Amino acid sequence: MYEFVDRPVTSLSSGGQLLIRSMRYWVRAASAGRCPCGDVGPIFQKWNLMPGFPHFHILMALLNRNAVTKLRFGTLDCERVREDEALIISLIRAAHEQPLERMQGMAEMIVCKGSTPPLLIAAAALAQSLIDVKLWPTPPIHDPDCVRFPNE
Repeated sequence: MYEFVDRPVTSLSSGGQLLIRSMRYWVRAASAGRCPCGDVGPIFQKWNLMPGFPHFHILMALLNRNAVTKLRFGTLDCERVREDEALIISLIRAAHEQPLERMQGMAEMIVCKGSTPPLLIAAAALAQSLIDVKLWPTPPIHDPDCVRFPNE
């Protein structure tokens, strides 16, 4: 998560940028009382990622309804990756890289216990869809403007 947080959105891979934009459009639409599908669907279609769209929508709906704390997302013009956005990207990456059984604890820190299985299934399916179209969200490129501790 920390490799993504507070980085410029433009420093992320195409897959990372797609996820940030999609999260922000989803939240904006839901906050306005609209179905997010109309706002987010065209993004997924542009990148040939429609097989992953239902999984993304389920993931975001679960986070919206069942998060243990209120999640915060950047506005569409926010230039930096917010902490909760970085958390979600890291969850998606981890859902592909680790067995889902090992992810239970991480998921329970994000959503209520009953929502962890569908959250992890959606994250893993979305991760596979991103891989299939070569949009895996890789860690950001080095950003010299990011604050570092003096001994780093």
